[in-house]
Amino acid sequence: MKKIITEIKQNKLLLLLTILTAISIIIGILFPSLLKDNDQELIKNSITEFIKKINENKLNHLEILISSSWNNILITIILLVLGISLIGIPIIVIIHIFKCFITGFTITSILITYGPKGIITAIIYSIPNILNTLGSLLISYYAISFSITIFKCIFKKENKNWNSITKQYTKLTIFFILYSVIISILESYVIPNILYLL
Repeated sequence: MKKIITEIKQNKLLLLLTILTAISIIIGILFPSLLKDNDQELIKNSITEFIKKINENKLNHLEILISSSWNNILITIILLVLGISLIGIPIIVIIHIFKCFITGFTITSILITYGPKGIITAIIYSIPNILNTLGSLLISYYAISFSITIFKCIFKKENKNWNSITKQYTKLTIFFILYSVIISILESYVIPNILYLL
């Protein structure tokens, strides 16, 4: 853990993304409490309906898996493709901030719906979102780093081993796609079954 913290402190880009991640999650946590009563009621109804389906074992797990996998893989590919172009950096940051916001929003929404009793539910339900946020942080870091490398090569005429860099980026792409699928399996099968048992 100390090594990770040291690495973050020494790496300015990673430190900046980590700070943005924390701020975005905090904003997401605070946002539901600022909504009007009608909007909070809609959120409560939506969450209650979903939990009800879990309790009654009426979820279409395969449908959720396909939808979740498609969304996760698509966003992963978009982030990594944006890393190929310099103009993609702001969009990468915006997408990452939004994903972090959703994580915080989800946790608070469940707590608003179930109160203190919903703490365990909120934690378990948010596991895929938390893992998604971690994945998004790493993807954003590598994508932006790749963009910066391209910038240095074009404008600062730095020599790089493009064959090695491309292979590494391709391996990262495959890894994060598999990571996205694993998260989708957790979201569609593992987490609902854990909540059902509880």
